[in-house]
Amino acid sequence: VSLKAYTAQRRLNKLRRTACRLFTSETMVKAIKKLEVEIESRRLLVRKDRHLWKDVGERQKVLNWLLSYNPLWLRIGLETVYGELITLESNSDVMGLAIFILNRLLWNPGIAAEYRHPTVPHLYREGHEEALSKFTLKKLLLLVCFLDCAKKSRIIDHDPCLFCKDAEFKTSKDVLLAFSRDFLSGEGDLSRHLSFLGLPVSHIQTPLDEFDFAVTNLAVDLQCGIRLVRTMELLTKNWNLSKHLRVPAISRLQKMHNVDIVLNVLKERGIQLKDENGASVDSRDIVDRHRERTLALLWKIVFAFQVDVYLNVEQLREEIDFLKNAHKIKTKLDALKPFSNHSRRQDYDNSNSSFQSYSENVELLMAWVNAVCEFYNIKVENFTVCFSDGRVLCHLIHHYHPCYVPLESVCQRTTQTVECSRTHTVGLNFSSSSSSESDTSLNVMEGMFDQTVTTSVLYKELLDNERKNFQLINAAVSDLGGIPAMVHHSDMSNTIPDEKVVITYLSFLCSRLLDLRQETRAARLIQSAWRKYRLKKELKLSQERDRAARIIQKSAIEFLSHRRILKKENAAVFIQKYWRRYLARMKFLNLKKAELEEARNKSATVIQASYRRFKAKQFADKMRAAQVIRAWFQGCKARKEYASVVKATCVIQSHLRTKQQRIWFLKMKVCTITIQRRWRATLTARTIRHQFLAAKKLQAARLIQATYRGFKERRKFIQQKAAAVIIQKRLRAWQEGRLQFVKYNKTRRAVIRLQAFIRGYLVRKKISEQKQKKRLLYFTVAAYHHVSAIKIQRAYRIHLVLKLAQNKISSVLIIQRWFRAKVQQKRFQRDYQRIIQLQRMIRVWLNRRSDAATIIQRYVRRFLVRRRSRKFAVGIIKFQALWRGYSWRKSNDTAKTKALRQSLERANEKSREENKLCNRTAIAIEYLLKYKHLSYILAALKHLEVVTRLSPLCCENMAQSRAIFTIFVLIRSCNRSVPCMDVIRYSIQVLLNVSKYERTTQAVYEVENSVDTLLDLLQMYRGKAGDKISEKGGSIFTKTCCLLAILSKDSKRALEIRSIPRTVTCIQSLYKLTARKHKMDAERTLVKQKTNTCISGTSFVPITPVRTKTVSRIKPDWVLRKDNMQEIVDPLQAVLMVMDTLGIACY
Repeated sequence: VSLKAYTAQRRLNKLRRTACRLFTSETMVKAIKKLEVEIESRRLLVRKDRHLWKDVGERQKVLNWLLSYNPLWLRIGLETVYGELITLESNSDVMGLAIFILNRLLWNPGIAAEYRHPTVPHLYREGHEEALSKFTLKKLLLLVCFLDCAKKSRIIDHDPCLFCKDAEFKTSKDVLLAFSRDFLSGEGDLSRHLSFLGLPVSHIQTPLDEFDFAVTNLAVDLQCGIRLVRTMELLTKNWNLSKHLRVPAISRLQKMHNVDIVLNVLKERGIQLKDENGASVDSRDIVDRHRERTLALLWKIVFAFQVDVYLNVEQLREEIDFLKNAHKIKTKLDALKPFSNHSRRQDYDNSNSSFQSYSENVELLMAWVNAVCEFYNIKVENFTVCFSDGRVLCHLIHHYHPCYVPLESVCQRTTQTVECSRTHTVGLNFSSSSSSESDTSLNVMEGMFDQTVTTSVLYKELLDNERKNFQLINAAVSDLGGIPAMVHHSDMSNTIPDEKVVITYLSFLCSRLLDLRQETRAARLIQSAWRKYRLKKELKLSQERDRAARIIQKSAIEFLSHRRILKKENAAVFIQKYWRRYLARMKFLNLKKAELEEARNKSATVIQASYRRFKAKQFADKMRAAQVIRAWFQGCKARKEYASVVKATCVIQSHLRTKQQRIWFLKMKVCTITIQRRWRATLTARTIRHQFLAAKKLQAARLIQATYRGFKERRKFIQQKAAAVIIQKRLRAWQEGRLQFVKYNKTRRAVIRLQAFIRGYLVRKKISEQKQKKRLLYFTVAAYHHVSAIKIQRAYRIHLVLKLAQNKISSVLIIQRWFRAKVQQKRFQRDYQRIIQLQRMIRVWLNRRSDAATIIQRYVRRFLVRRRSRKFAVGIIKFQALWRGYSWRKSNDTAKTKALRQSLERANEKSREENKLCNRTAIAIEYLLKYKHLSYILAALKHLEVVTRLSPLCCENMAQSRAIFTIFVLIRSCNRSVPCMDVIRYSIQVLLNVSKYERTTQAVYEVENSVDTLLDLLQMYRGKAGDKISEKGGSIFTKTCCLLAILSKDSKRALEIRSIPRTVTCIQSLYKLTARKHKMDAERTLVKQKTNTCISGTSFVPITPVRTKTVSRIKPDWVLRKDNMQEIVDPLQAVLMVMDTLGIACY
């Protein structure tokens, strides 16, 4: 059986034990006893006309009801109620469950055997049906009530639905009601009866429980927030979060509410909801399908809960202590071997300062990894590059389960263990794998490699080895089970792996391995006891060997000390002889050096004087050019101002003429309309009069008769009508007066408002005037129509009524005439004042314009004269320069100068746009921020090194982007392999170029943990004596010292750097180590020089390092100064420069 199947079986057994504890609890046992009493006393009884074991239809109905449950829940319930295991192919084996229900629930072999007829088969005695009904009723009710109780208790971790999604029933109460309705006798609400017995049922399966929580698309599936809330419930065990959900989440506000539930839980736990760029993650980002923010939120949840949930801290600490003790015993046993080699054993310090920013669980995870890897002599420094070749993961699995990953199948030759030098040779990197004495370490000699293999072929072979390692890991993980397939060789090999993915994968792997260690615990304890016994035995033998060795050493030491004293005496005599010779030589050299220095000072004085005269002439030429540019600029500015003034004048004139023409047009339009209206009224009156006279001649007789008959009625009607007309007239007059008063107030307020906003825009004033004119025009037209209508109506009526109406209309006309006169008068006064102000402003502006034009003309003429004379002078100078150049080339030109000139011309012709420094900077920064492949990163760093060395503008662009921060992150993620060393070397050079420029020095210093990173680099590449990478890391060490010294040049920054706790001690320790190494090198050099002197007979002078303050003389490469100092290459001088800058004393 594989471990995956074994784990699944163990989880199922754990679930069975939990279900049995719930079923045998005191409350459940009491309720079961009461249920049995109820059934035996026939208070719960199956109807006699229902035959559960005979009627096939009834059996199918009960079977379908029970199969409505989830197969996993149904299996657990049947096994718990019957107290036996059901053999099924899987947890979803519905056919097996159906067979068990038909054979064991709706039928009982024991009852059948008890009531079987002795001679006739398939015939049962009386009482069989009643006993079987009681059995089925008791088991069915227990099954339903137990499943309801188990669902409420959440005995299954992932808590699946109790009923199937396509089931007929969704609540336990519905199942009981259906059963009582069809099969029980005299029972109404069965759930209520059971609740009195202590078996309540209350589970209701909601649509939220049936929601498909599977995630196939991160952007779309997490948008509603329901799946995120479900995830938080599983991680926090807070099952009340789903009660606050809004389901279904249709609108945007509902989705944002659901996502806010998750964000509030994270905020309550103190989790900062910010992505890698520092932007806050909001609910709107998740709802709007922002992929980057969604991934950032998921990683926050993973690091906040997943690692903490999966890792058992106490169990992990116990395992770490066990591994350390086992390794100590194994180390002591190996140390007691008589011919063991201890020189290459590494002493690992598991306390790494680079993991202080992680949580306690992540630090314990790294401690566990290092505790296991100590058995293989591997030091894991980070969660990125150290896992890129797969060796660490293979060793973790091999330590616990060697059968899945044999050690001989693990490829040890990877990009992390093999160094490819610049001469295309191969060597073993012992920094990550050493100690040949261990039985599990890599045992490879340098002679095994073919020195003729090229780097490209070797590189492909190393990548193939890494791919094989990851294939072993994936095969082992698939057999172990419980670990998601999160790593692939394309994402890990030949690149910098994602730190978050590695930590999450390690948490799953650690949890799984520690979960399976119980089976191997006994064997490990036996091994530990045997090693302790073996250690005691070996210690006893070692003590006896030590006593014998001490006696031999004592005699040998006495002999060697006597011989050493004789050598020292001879050496002292030899040194004194050569020291006297050295003093005489130094005196002679000092005299010679003084004469040479005096000659150099005289030459420097002459060169400085010539250079200063040349610089003064250049400055004068620049000043004259600046005056020309300034005069031209002032002339352009004056011309632009004059053009704007002319344009404004034209606009004012056009608006004024437009207004005058429009006023004249409106007046003519009103007059024309009035004439037309009067003429049409005259024509209508004439037509009516002619018709009336014609009718009067034809119907005179009838009119006389009709006049007499209707005289009395007409008079009465006329009286009533006259009274009504008078009332209407008075009412209309009052309404008209009220309307006129309201309009007058509105007009008055409009005029006041116009006066208040007199300084407004011209267009707004014009619109307000047009509205006022239209309002007055409409009023006049309405009044005139009203008067005309009254005149036509009253022409057919009594003369007195017409006369009275005419008197009233005349009074209205007088009021209108007076009102219009007032309005026109106010408008005229306002326009008159505006015109006066405009004229005054225009006269002032014209005067100023004439003065300005005079001044501009004067200066333009002066500028033209100067420019003409300057052009003439420049032309003469150019002609002279051309003639001098031609004369010099004619007399002094050589083939070398011609070739140099032609090469410059060809280079200018072949130059391309993408080779400009600005374009190279943009492309390099984009590559650095976008790609993670080492080749792209190295190419980008090479371009950045060139552009920052040659251009200050490129340095400023670097400071404004996130490239400096990315470079520091890249440095922290690298190890001591050759590709990573190249990346670090170019990264430090780029930072050094940027920091040399004073405007961008602060940008390098302000990066988070920049000083700590530089101190870690100094510790890593301190170049200890005998280290194989000391020569390669020397340049990194000195460049890092120069960079730290430049950052400390400012007194404020130097004080802040000194205040860091580890700075002083770290630099002092580096100074001691470097001074000791320098002293050893000096002694070796002295011995070699003495040997050469004895052979050749010449004297020598030892070189003593000079301690000087040189930080202020380090300038960018584009600054051409004589005192500009190049970068320091001597490690001791570099450390001394850092100590002088920070003010640290030497001890």
